[in-house]
Amino acid sequence: MLESIVTAVKKLEEKKVIKLVRYAVKEGASQMQIIESVQAGLDEVGKYFETGRYGVTDLMMAGIIFEEILKLDCLKLEKENPEEAIGTILLCTIECDLHDIGKSIFKSAALMSGFKVIDLGIDISPEKIVEETKKSHPDVIAISSIMANGVKYMKETNELLVKENLRDEVKIILGGLSTHKDAVAYVGADAFTKDVYEGVNLCKEWMEGGVSHKL
Repeated sequence: MLESIVTAVKKLEEKKVIKLVRYAVKEGASQMQIIESVQAGLDEVGKYFETGRYGVTDLMMAGIIFEEILKLDCLKLEKENPEEAIGTILLCTIECDLHDIGKSIFKSAALMSGFKVIDLGIDISPEKIVEETKKSHPDVIAISSIMANGVKYMKETNELLVKENLRDEVKIILGGLSTHKDAVAYVGADAFTKDVYEGVNLCKEWMEGGVSHKL
């Protein structure tokens, strides 16, 4: 059943995905199992995009499918910030990038894990990230991009945080198709991940390790 969800998401079969998710819930599948299956399907969509098999319109369709899944009452996903958060994550897709599929999945997983999430949205400039950091004092800044030139703006963000004496207060984690190990060193970030739950678990480890200036 869960594998069928992966396949249906990969093929962008919206109605079939919704039907399969509802059936999976009825059969006792957990929220985490379902979201992981959806993510696996979206990962395949991302691979198709990289190879040119899918275009921007297909990525947008994948995002619509995920948003429809989040709205399903049967999943009862946590949509609001928890009253007692384990930490605060400032989340965005960087300047020049309008994609938010991975960001949306990360947000849902972070909320389910007990984080407060401040979602700035898409196409966010380094200046806006720094401005919100001054205002909200997050523990983690999570930046996503699937565009190659997104790394440049990620680096600018880190440099601005250093300039404003804010860098030591936060951890920076990168995500998206444009990020990799070398990008972490280039940007000056703390980590990168291509897996949502791996990324959220790393953020939890940072909180448990006492890296936050607030904990």
